Amino acid sequence: MTARFGHTELPDKQAQALKKATRLERVSLGVIAVTVVLVLLVAGSSQAMKAAWIEDSLSLLPPIAFLLAARLIRRPPTAAKPYGYHRAIGIAHLVSGCALLLMGLYLIIDSGLGLFEAEHPPIGVLVLFDTPIWQGWLMIAVMIVTGAPTVILGRMKLKLAPLLHDKVLYADAQMNKADWMTSLATIVGILGIGVGLWWADSVAAIVVAIDIVRDGWKNLRDAARDLMDSRATQ
Repeated sequence: MTARFGHTELPDKQAQALKKATRLERVSLGVIAVTVVLVLLVAGSSQAMKAAWIEDSLSLLPPIAFLLAARLIRRPPTAAKPYGYHRAIGIAHLVSGCALLLMGLYLIIDSGLGLFEAEHPPIGVLVLFDTPIWQGWLMIAVMIVTGAPTVILGRMKLKLAPLLHDKVLYADAQMNKADWMTSLATIVGILGIGVGLWWADSVAAIVVAIDIVRDGWKNLRDAARDLMDSRATQ
């Protein structure tokens, strides 16, 4: 089978990769939507959980950008757009980079203020089936359940991105990396609160945010260079 991008037909290998990438992005949207709901239900007052929820919400942007760009780029050139819609990929890449960068900066500022003001996030106790359960255990369980799929999805997208030369797909894979790193750091922060280290929650959020900012800046810079037709680099 072949897939058409404007007037260009993709070879079978790339056409299959595009079909699989599209399917992965649709699965990602479903996984992220469930994750956002679950994290919101158990977030409580934890700064790290709040960071995880914001990060998961913004994780919706790259898959949406990829799916929209994949549809737009198939359109043939018109009189108004004689060069076709191939720039849609570049715009989607720019959106993904902005999402990562803005999310990371917000988390650094928000978590930094919480650390500066010495906020002690309380984690209460829930009663389930007449049994008192520390809410932190529910938070950790949600982070494990929602973080595991992002590891698998991210690795699968990284294999497809070089075949398609698609930087949006690569940026989304990096967002998946940010997802599971957020889950891991959040677990550490929650356990820190459990043993009396009130600052562990904010520190965990800041560590994640710094890595997100780094990835966001790299993708934003590369997207801007592509849209300005800069010389290709390795």
